[in-house]
Amino acid sequence: MGVINTILGLGASVIMPIVIFLLGVVFRMKVKNALRAGLTVGIGFTGISLAISLVSDNLGGLVKAMQANWGLTLDITDVGWPAASGIAFGSGTFVLASIVTFLVVNVICLVIKITHTLNVDIFNYWHFILIGTVSYFVTGNFILGVIVGTLFMMINTILGERQEQVVTDFAGEQMAGLTFSTQGFPLQLLFARGVDWVIGKIPGLNKISFNLGNLPSSISFFGEPMILGFLLGGIMSFLAGYKWDAALVVAVGLSAAMFLLPRMVSIMMEGLAPLTDAARDFMNTRFPGRKFNIAMDYCMLLGDRDVITMGIITVPIVLGLAVILPGNRFLPFTDLTALPYWMIGVVIGTKRNSFRALIAAVLTLCIGLWIATDLAPLITQMATGVGFKFEAGTTISGFCVGQEWPGYIIHKIISFFYGMF
Repeated sequence: MGVINTILGLGASVIMPIVIFLLGVVFRMKVKNALRAGLTVGIGFTGISLAISLVSDNLGGLVKAMQANWGLTLDITDVGWPAASGIAFGSGTFVLASIVTFLVVNVICLVIKITHTLNVDIFNYWHFILIGTVSYFVTGNFILGVIVGTLFMMINTILGERQEQVVTDFAGEQMAGLTFSTQGFPLQLLFARGVDWVIGKIPGLNKISFNLGNLPSSISFFGEPMILGFLLGGIMSFLAGYKWDAALVVAVGLSAAMFLLPRMVSIMMEGLAPLTDAARDFMNTRFPGRKFNIAMDYCMLLGDRDVITMGIITVPIVLGLAVILPGNRFLPFTDLTALPYWMIGVVIGTKRNSFRALIAAVLTLCIGLWIATDLAPLITQMATGVGFKFEAGTTISGFCVGQEWPGYIIHKIISFFYGMF
């Protein structure tokens, strides 16, 4: 079990090159080409992590200052996704059983044509394992916990592949043949599409349309990623009460992140392109007429300017929501740097209409706060059980936990019926 935890602990930038290389060999790529593809994907992941760290490093102190200035006091602490993934991987036996079950069930579903996606995004299995562990913890039933995690994985995979064309229309044909099944993305995308549809039926509101990419040429300069990052960093620094010199550091850091992220994503796509081509040729040769996808981390969609912008804009919005939202006790902090991830589905689903995206974002954030609050007692007990260290008497959760929508719904349904017997 220690070996498994060590491998999983290497992170996506190491695990994915290994997976890509092995898949390349399976799909009959030349070894040197498979190695090159794997390393290129790893470099892309590393670049994305470095760019995200620019956001994290600059937003961390900024958010803390905003919380202090605004007097935000809520009693559930945000420990962030790294801690949540550590809790998920805390039980070696359950992790091993879950991973094996996920792969076996996925292959069976491929063979009997329930899905056409091979989910090799192994690092992000932790999302499915976390919710499975929650159900195991609540019911005391090991097998039921594995079933919940597996249902989460397969529902996400099927929902993701059913919306492939929506993603391709948004991000380009280079995303064809890929399924994005990470966390709550498939359901959040569907939800945002529903919000977009509803607003489209409301007279007056359906006429409001705004997008930074459609600014008049005279002011389009301010919509460029690096300029926009600089401006947003400066504005948020002002809200946090920073002095001018500290505000400049934040502004330049966010400007760099918005400039670098799209380029890092393009590097990762450079590595994935030959693999998807090889996989398609391999499957077409052996299964003529069948479509075949590979599931990947939705961070590949993170390089979009509108996504990054919405992720930054929603930082002060979610802090305000945390204070005024009825029933919320959760104070977002550590996971705020991951907000751009949870805005991907929002921006895609609303077709870059910033007005509708903002409405969908507010609703998405409210749901996330409620789920994070609801699961906090269980997450706290689970963390204690796996030896996670935190201050006694503290209740913990993660905003990432609040984004596990499909898993949360499955867990609630299974727990309800299990409690009846």
